[in-house]
Amino acid sequence: GQEGSGGAYPSAAELLEGALLRVAMEEGLPLALKVGAVRGANPALQAGGDGVEVSRLDWLRTLCAGYPSVKFLVTVLSAVNQHELCVLARKFGNLHIYGCWWFCNNPSIIETTTRMRLEMLGTAFTCQHSDARVLDQLVYKWAHSREAVTPVLAAQYRKLLEAGWPLSEADVERDVGLLFGGAYEEFLAK
Repeated sequence: GQEGSGGAYPSAAELLEGALLRVAMEEGLPLALKVGAVRGANPALQAGGDGVEVSRLDWLRTLCAGYPSVKFLVTVLSAVNQHELCVLARKFGNLHIYGCWWFCNNPSIIETTTRMRLEMLGTAFTCQHSDARVLDQLVYKWAHSREAVTPVLAAQYRKLLEAGWPLSEADVERDVGLLFGGAYEEFLAK
């Protein structure tokens, strides 16, 4: 069917502004957005033919500024968009970054992305979430995410120790707890 402005189906912008943002504001609910997937990039592959694109994120800046009472949970699929998303999260307290999903759920990308996020945001993001559509994927995705994050955290702690910062087991437990869900809970509670 046709999309948007008088067509059979509302456009994404019409749905977002006409329904989702209104409900989020009225009910105090966060709005989770996954950005950058290209559905059906290769139709010959059917369900496996989806792809990735670099997305413009100026619309997200506009949403965060225009709807300061709405909490946005955002993850981007393109590695190219990760830095801009971090900058936006530093500028807007109503934006929380979560996870490395789909094509970004590879150990090398998880390591790079987590390192950048730690450097720019501290522990104010959620390192990984479950995007598993198949239950069997849940266990391996969490396990390989933890394996990819461990050396990143170890390097950060090594820098702190070399700088003379006292580090305790409780500090590490706190940070890991924040990165794997606690920062999300704190974000929702504020």
